[in-house]
Amino acid sequence: MRMRRFLLASAIAVAAIGMPAAATTVAQAQPTSSTNPWNVTVVRFAPGTTRDQMYAAVKASGGVVTTDLSKIGALAVVSTNGAFRSDVKGNSKVKSVWLDKWISVGEPDSSGAAATTGSPQLGSPGTDPVPDPWHNLSSFAGETNPEGILQWDDNRMNVPAAWATTLGDRTVRVAVVDSGLDGSHKELAANYDGQDSANTIPCNVLTRQFGPGLGEKDCSSGDTEGHGTWVGSRIAGAVNGFASNGVAPNVTVMGFKTLSTTLGGGLTTWIVDGMIRACDADADLINMSIGGYDDPVLNADDYMLWVDAANYCRARGTAIFASAGNEHVRVNRTTWNGLAGVGQVDSGPEGIADIIPGTSVAENDYRGLLEVPAGVPGVVMVSATNNAIAPQPASVDPAIKWPASAVGARDQLTYYSSYGSRVDLAAPGGARKFNIPRYDGGAGDILYGGWGTLGALTANGEICQDPSLASFLTFACFKVNGAAFGWLQGTSMSSPNATGVAALTLAAHPELQGDPNGLLAKLRATARTNMVNLTGPNDPANKADSTTSGPCPTGWCHLDFRHPIRFADAYGAGMVNAGAAVR
Repeated sequence: MRMRRFLLASAIAVAAIGMPAAATTVAQAQPTSSTNPWNVTVVRFAPGTTRDQMYAAVKASGGVVTTDLSKIGALAVVSTNGAFRSDVKGNSKVKSVWLDKWISVGEPDSSGAAATTGSPQLGSPGTDPVPDPWHNLSSFAGETNPEGILQWDDNRMNVPAAWATTLGDRTVRVAVVDSGLDGSHKELAANYDGQDSANTIPCNVLTRQFGPGLGEKDCSSGDTEGHGTWVGSRIAGAVNGFASNGVAPNVTVMGFKTLSTTLGGGLTTWIVDGMIRACDADADLINMSIGGYDDPVLNADDYMLWVDAANYCRARGTAIFASAGNEHVRVNRTTWNGLAGVGQVDSGPEGIADIIPGTSVAENDYRGLLEVPAGVPGVVMVSATNNAIAPQPASVDPAIKWPASAVGARDQLTYYSSYGSRVDLAAPGGARKFNIPRYDGGAGDILYGGWGTLGALTANGEICQDPSLASFLTFACFKVNGAAFGWLQGTSMSSPNATGVAALTLAAHPELQGDPNGLLAKLRATARTNMVNLTGPNDPANKADSTTSGPCPTGWCHLDFRHPIRFADAYGAGMVNAGAAVR
């Protein structure tokens, strides 16, 4: 079974951008692998090997360290020695050697992301100050609906009730391991810890070894893409009467930039380095709105590197939250390689992702793969829920109607969210195309139920600027008084929602700081369970008419009254409940 790429777990798509040609300087090795442009190699050492011994072994074989993971017994290395891997394997202290995994920023939810023909166009990223033509100023202020049009997800998680007890505390430290953070954004500036934030992309070593390739955007400390800023703002955005807020607006947030905007992704070692640095910076919580899959045979070493990083952090009292994934596949809780709590994709038909028109079953076959990081033992896997069900799906033929028994049903598992016994908790992620309302109680022509969830973006980031995202930008990005915001959907959004609730819980219960198991137990025990899921599995044999009149998996297009996904597989213990968790 082939390796699967890694994905940002949001609905926006960022096309991978090819690496510029390396400088043809004498003695410089040229990048040759499309999945790892520099052929970065990971060297794992036997237990008890000192850092000095690790470096000596690499140097003796002609290697240069790019990322130091010696705290978990490994180094990432590049070399101009074509025989480096075989040479270093000859060292008695070397346990294994493999090519680092590339994490592509892909299109996990493109099936519902493209704008519908004839939809009103949002203002350009530079438009001020009206947010967009579908929201007037009174609705933007939340005056037309008691839930507020922009952040319906707060009420679903009972956040207003929690705020009567706590808005969070600066002593609670949250790390966002992602594309970085825009610490100057109005929603993040007050809570941003720039001193402990870091960029783990080894620009200096790679450009020195291979010449230009990583752009200025990648080597800066801030977020030049936007995804990380959105995630951070959903966790810790300020309550300032302006545009959006975070779930825990008084906690401290750090950003660890682990993904390249220029190249559309990053390496496993960059992300793992971000985890280690976050834990060394005393993070109470890590949010990872990214995801990927390892073949249990071909990529066992890569998976174990994730395991070692998670164990390192948990031993230091850090709880890790991660997205369940947008493939809508079943992820089972299993034992693998002696490890309990591993998330492995089902080997049956529910292990095949949504078959997007134009792609083959083989391209969407995840059966038997190990999910990372959400499927790593000890990591909290969060599935995504939508807003509500309306008489007809948004942006489809009006003739397609939901049965009366489904209308108004809220908090369904989204059509894209993965599910299964490995899921720990659920949180809102939004869903704008299927099994969501066209109108959900808003005033006038307000489609707030049909959007994803709201957060801050980087004004000049790729989400708001890249022409390749034109179809997505008709909904994703707008500005208010110069500050960028956007509606996004995906398990990228559900994970920070849950992380925000966890941050409030730690503020109210400081005795749980440093106790990841105790924190998860608290969140599970207080989770809301009054939902009835009607979303079906993605079974290729279970067809229904799609919006294009072609065959489409039921889980993608419609509710399924015959065999909906059971509660525990859709929601884990239930929807995170901030009001109950802080008591």
